[in-house]
Amino acid sequence: MSFRALSLLLLLPLALSARGADGAGSADAVGAGEFPGLQLLPAGSVVENISLPRYENHRVTALLQADKLCIIDRRTVELQGIRAALYNTDGTKTEVQAGNVRYDFTTKKATSSGTVSVTDPRFSARGERLLYNTTNNRGVLVGPVRTTFSTKAFLKKKPAATPADK
Repeated sequence: MSFRALSLLLLLPLALSARGADGAGSADAVGAGEFPGLQLLPAGSVVENISLPRYENHRVTALLQADKLCIIDRRTVELQGIRAALYNTDGTKTEVQAGNVRYDFTTKKATSSGTVSVTDPRFSARGERLLYNTTNNRGVLVGPVRTTFSTKAFLKKKPAATPADK
């Protein structure tokens, strides 16, 4: 099962990243491995009802929404009540829901608590926890896990050419 959809949980760090922040200069500068939004939102800040779209070539490719964003410290943020959507190039939509997700900017790992569900026209998966590494874009849904898949979506697509077809 592809956990590409789970990469939506990564949108927060990407959307809030401060380009060129090297930690040098002022005392408020953001260092490597720290929350890029620190210059705007200091540790202890809470932002409610956030919505962060991601665009590629003038097209919305993903949308991350959360009931709360809590800045825990200089290196850690927590999102509560996550809803995310990935708008696939084939016109389908993959959705992810999670209770809480904590992201560590030093280790570049996201860990959820509470039920996590991923739904897609091809499959759905539900588990107790998600561990996701943004360095290699790989995640593990921890169980008990229940996965259901459908072959209908696969059968609608034209199969790729095989070497025998050439």
